[in-house]
Parts: sequence; structure tokens; C-alpha cells
Amino acid sequence: MASYNPNPPVHGNPFIDIPSDTDSNPFRWVNEDILSVFRLSRLLPLIFLPLRSFKSGSADELYPSLRNLRDLTLHSILVISQIFFLISLPFTFATLWAVPFIVHAVFYAVFALFTAALVRLLNGPPSGRSLIGVPTSRQPVNDERELWFFINGIATGTHWHQSNLNILAETFGRQIVGIHNPTKGLILDIIECLIQRDLDYKTADIRQGRAQLRAALAAPSTQKVVLIAHSQGGIIAASILDWLYGELGHRELRKLEVYTFASAGRALRNPPLRDLGDFGGNTGGGGGHHEHEHEDETENENEHEHGLEHDNPGLGEMAMPGHRRGEGPGRVDRVLRYVEHYANTKDFVSNIGVLRFTSPAAAYLNGSLFSGSVFVREGSGHLLNMHYLNTMFGEESGFMDRMVDLPVKGLDGVERIMQRPLGDLSRLWKYRDGDSPDEDEIAMEFKDAE
Repeated sequence: MASYNPNPPVHGNPFIDIPSDTDSNPFRWVNEDILSVFRLSRLLPLIFLPLRSFKSGSADELYPSLRNLRDLTLHSILVISQIFFLISLPFTFATLWAVPFIVHAVFYAVFALFTAALVRLLNGPPSGRSLIGVPTSRQPVNDERELWFFINGIATGTHWHQSNLNILAETFGRQIVGIHNPTKGLILDIIECLIQRDLDYKTADIRQGRAQLRAALAAPSTQKVVLIAHSQGGIIAASILDWLYGELGHRELRKLEVYTFASAGRALRNPPLRDLGDFGGNTGGGGGHHEHEHEDETENENEHEHGLEHDNPGLGEMAMPGHRRGEGPGRVDRVLRYVEHYANTKDFVSNIGVLRFTSPAAAYLNGSLFSGSVFVREGSGHLLNMHYLNTMFGEESGFMDRMVDLPVKGLDGVERIMQRPLGDLSRLWKYRDGDSPDEDEIAMEFKDAE
């Protein structure tokens, strides 16, 4: 029997290769995060430092009030007991054959009940209503058209959560709704961070936050939603956003602004609009007929969104004092108009989160998955009220008055250095004391939609 094979040339299928992003093993990420704790262990004590004067009084986390001292005592007991629990695990497995199982069961049941009792004291009883922060020195300037939300970080019970909300409300002159990420003790909170950040598990607080933000963005009366997140809240916010990208159209998502402090997240995605088909069709949520509504935004708005670097490929690679970018070069219209991050250089959490994944090397490696401008302050501390709001947004902080050099490419193609104060680049700064950035284009957009 004879056969003949002309062997015609064929075109290879480019989709046979497994995408490179699947090489990221989540358990390898967990291992890297655990190793980073030892690598950056010198920064761990600086989480609580400096112990400067308490500018916000009893609202500062370490102010020696009875409630603060009570919470610090409960957290200390939880840390000791949870470390003891982790140390006991290998001994438990090693003695399973020699010690009756009931002994181990009773030990861990007692530990669970003890932990639950202390956590209940920190978080209070379960509630179907969120805590809110309301400014005391003025009436809040926002209403149902402008909604503000806050997601807290690790080791935050209801008392510190309320203190955060109160200072945020006073700083920005708005009523702010809290999405509470309840504490389980520092050690278990860190383990929960690993589960959320590396294994992408949607915990109860992520599901709650998704429901609240989705309802706020979908409400017809809503024109703007501002989300502020701190520490572990940055992980939760990123997970919620990934969820909402698949549920809401770009018209709803364009209402959202995101601002983080000391984000512990590995990424914060902000996909280009064109990648979602928003320039050629409808994405759900009734957004298809406004494809080009923001192509002609004013130069002032582009400066806030892109940090004056939309025509300068080099700026995204520079770590300038005070301000740097987490996005790649080029002017690209993205789903979220405004994303900003604030970090201290000697904050342990910032160093394993936002500062690590917005560095030039990480941006090239992960394709700039961490979107948003980054405002960096030289200093230590991780506590929201004491080390971020007081030092960056306080009346006498001076942080936003500092000048930074921005390389800007002019119309003639020549790159020049322009000096600008950080306050000109920070959109969140312009919300202080009840003020608001220029919203003429947004108001016109919703007027046309009506």
C-alpha cells in the first residue's frame, strides 16, 4: 500500500500556549509572603511608631483612653494565645498516637471559645447596620448623590473602626459608611490576609462590601461613590472590584473613585475601556451609548488622573519623592477614572503591598496590575489616624505642600521638568473640609443622560 502526504504549510494556533499568568502558583505566593515577613522584620516594630503627640486626641489609636487601653489589652492577649496555638500544632500531630483524641478536641474547643469571647468584646454583637462617621464641626456636604464608604484594616474592632470613620468624616466633611472588616486577633487576621490576597477567597466581609457597593453604584440617584480602604482593606477593595467588573457596566463603574492607605493588596486592576468593548458596544448596565463621553476630558482632569504623565513613557518608571505611578505609560482611558494610593516608606504593610507591586520592576513583570498614582511619604507607622491622616491630611502636616519634579513632554516633543506641589496632584486632597474637585464634566454627563 502506498500513500502520499503533500504536507501543506499550516498556520500555528497562537492560543495553544498556556498564558503566562497561570504560572503564578498561589501557594508560591503564600510562601513568598511568609518569607517577606522575615526579610522585612526590621520594619515590624515601626508599625506602631512614632508615638508623637496625639493630634486627634482620643480618636488616635494609641491614645491612652480606657477604650483604647482595653482594646490593646485584648489584642495582646489574643496575640499571645494565637502564637501559643500555632506552636502547639506540631506537638499535637506528633502526639496524636499517644494522647487520646478527646484531649486534643477539648483543648482546641477551649481555645476557640476563648478566642471567640475576646473577639466578641472587640467587634461587638453581629449587626445588620453599618457604622457611620459624621462630621461634628459642620453639616456633611454629601447626600444620596455622593456616597462615601470606608473599609478598615487588620486588628480593627468596632471602637477603632468608629474612630477611623470619625476622623475621615471630619477631614473630608462627608458622612462615611463603614464596611467593617472585623478582627479575629492580629495573628488570625494576617492568616486571613494570606487567604484573601494569595488564594483569592471571598470572605464574608468581601461579600458584604460587594453587596453594599454594587447597590450604591446601581442606584439611579447616585452620581459618585468614593471608596477609601486601609491596610487589609486594600485587599478587600481589589477583590470587590474584580467582582464588580463582571457585574456592572462601565457607566456604573465610572461613578467609582478608589483611594487606599497602606494597601496590603497584590494588585488593583483597572482595565482599559477598550478592552471591555466599551468603544464598540454595550457592556451591560446601560452604558453602551456613552462610548466616547470622556474622550475629550479637560487637561485639568487628565492631570489628576494620569499625574501629568500621559504623554511621557518614562514617568511611570520613576520613584520620585512623594509621588510615583503604578500604571504603565501612555494615555489610556480606564474603567475607573480616579485611583490613588498613599504609603509610608517604612511601613511594613506598604512594603509588602503597594510599594512592592508599584515598583518599576514589578510593573514590568506583572503588566502594571496595580493601577493608580502613589503618594509616598518618608516615614514610618501604619495606623490610619495617627500615621496617615494626621501626617498627610492634617492641617499642619505640610506633606501636600512639598514640591516634586515631574518630567513632562511638551507639544514640541521636548521633555522638561516641571515642579508641582503634591496637593495639586492629589485628588483626595481636594475633598478636604467639604471641598470638591471640579466636576463640571461629570455634572454635564448626568444632565445629558437625564
